[in-house]
Amino acid sequence: MDVYRTDRIRNVVLLGHGGSGKTTLAEAMAYLAGMTNRLGRVEDGNTVSDFDKEEIKRHFSISTTLIPVPWDKVKINVLDTPGYFDFVGEVEEAVSAADAAVIVVSGKAGVQVGTEKAWELCDKYNLPRMIYVTEMDVDDASFRQVVADLTERYGKKIAPHFQPIRENEKFVGFVNVVKMKGRRFINDTSEYEECDIPDYMDKHLNISRDALVEAVADTSEELMERYFAGEEFTYEEVSTALRTHVMDCQIVPVLVGSGIHNQGTSMLMNVIKKYFPSPEYTINHGKETSTGELVMVKCDQNKHLSAKVFKTVVDPFIGKYSLIKVVTGTLKAGDSIYNVNKGTEDRASKLYLLRGKETIEVPELRAGDIGALAKIEKISTGDTISTKGATLIYDGPQVSKPYTCKAYRAKNKSDEDKINGALARMVEEDQTLRLENDVENHQTLIYGIGDQQLDVVASRILNRYKVEIELYRPKVAYRETLRKKVQVQGKYKKQTGGSGQY
Repeated sequence: MDVYRTDRIRNVVLLGHGGSGKTTLAEAMAYLAGMTNRLGRVEDGNTVSDFDKEEIKRHFSISTTLIPVPWDKVKINVLDTPGYFDFVGEVEEAVSAADAAVIVVSGKAGVQVGTEKAWELCDKYNLPRMIYVTEMDVDDASFRQVVADLTERYGKKIAPHFQPIRENEKFVGFVNVVKMKGRRFINDTSEYEECDIPDYMDKHLNISRDALVEAVADTSEELMERYFAGEEFTYEEVSTALRTHVMDCQIVPVLVGSGIHNQGTSMLMNVIKKYFPSPEYTINHGKETSTGELVMVKCDQNKHLSAKVFKTVVDPFIGKYSLIKVVTGTLKAGDSIYNVNKGTEDRASKLYLLRGKETIEVPELRAGDIGALAKIEKISTGDTISTKGATLIYDGPQVSKPYTCKAYRAKNKSDEDKINGALARMVEEDQTLRLENDVENHQTLIYGIGDQQLDVVASRILNRYKVEIELYRPKVAYRETLRKKVQVQGKYKKQTGGSGQY
């Protein structure tokens, strides 16, 4: 794969509720870019991003997967994340490396808890975002209801960018609300041709157009005055305002499509290229260890090398990969690198891009790009690597604390050493896992976000390392304690052979 300049990179994380269609969308993007020769399905277990045995068995994402997608002279680094809350640590790691987010919403299920959580994460990291309403091929999907629910929650910044054309309960095309032009899919494929806008769409199309124009006008006093004066905005004015204010999080475009039929995917990638920022616009927060001063750094390939490790992948067969985002400078294969957190030196013998389970060797990674270092044991998630003598440490991913625990034991006593080694690797890979030795109750505990995550851990240990652990309900040490103040009277009486004491 080619090496891309900072201004031609888009780091985009896919967020949303479990089952909303993120992996299907990522698969459609990879297929449309020519990276695969067939459109995989989650149900068939043959998608690029859900390649782990547990993901194939359970039909949902468990780990964040990186898919670099070349599209129209830019590279979109797609970070496909899990939707279920048990695996929120994977999402938080991906968000810390992203520059923008696509929140995927099912047109059938509508706005769900996962949608709201995704929005909160974008607010926390100040990420530009857009909404992609998928599953429009389903009979009872309702784009208008999704837009209404989003507007009720998040106000006028919700700006419908496309309006679906549905005939006989089928998704047959869409209207570009910015250009006010219709597009119809050719023979149920992803290809489309220009068409007239159906008359029955006028009412709802005008509502969407008004919402889009009002969102644009609401971004500046000058545009607001022209809006109240009844002036029409040109396409160039609307497009320029959208790019400016999508990047500063004042406008959130709403797009539409069908991931499973790959319809609307090309328009999504065009909008990502046009409206989402390149890494050079993103602020990276860090701290100078020499002075304790908090600093903010922009991506710049002309400065000295610095990068942050945002995720670790440990596989018993291919080894350890440290996923990095280069912040400044250029990292080349064979370069000497310095771990600022640990004060150790290593050599980046080879550099890789990860595409699902596939590794692609590259000669260099420039500022803003995401790649991987292989088999450097002393590097862990949250570390900063740089040229020797650097004192700046970037903020690592802010990962949720685990609060669910189960006790575990080896089914075979002889496997205890293997199990300890396997769990140590899994804790290194997933920062929401924690091991604890409960001396008081003579048991070992594993902490995680939820029961489903811990079940996956047990299953992965069996599949990857061929040893078996048994999870069970932990013992709890109960104690007596004083709960409240009381006043009582008592008598002390003791016979000592004489008259006694009283």
